[in-house]
Amino acid sequence: MGFIIKSIFWAGIVCLFLPRDPSALKTPKAVARVSSATVLDVAAAGASFCRRQPEICESALKTTAASREILSVAATTLSNTLSDKPKRKNSIN
Repeated sequence: MGFIIKSIFWAGIVCLFLPRDPSALKTPKAVARVSSATVLDVAAAGASFCRRQPEICESALKTTAASREILSVAATTLSNTLSDKPKRKNSIN
């Protein structure tokens, strides 16, 4: 299931950078211009998102902080569990 979600995510990222005008594919310079314009448009939209909907950004910030804390505790617990295991000695002399 995770593979399908990751595949859909990356296919969506690729679709964001495809030029909208098929005639722009005729020259490499035009493709670069369209691609850079698309990247700048996406960046501008992302930058203005938090100004338009600050409650969503605040919620995302809190969720990210909580997730980071949970992952930190899980990583510490896993690290401690793995380091506490007794090392097996080689049975071949």
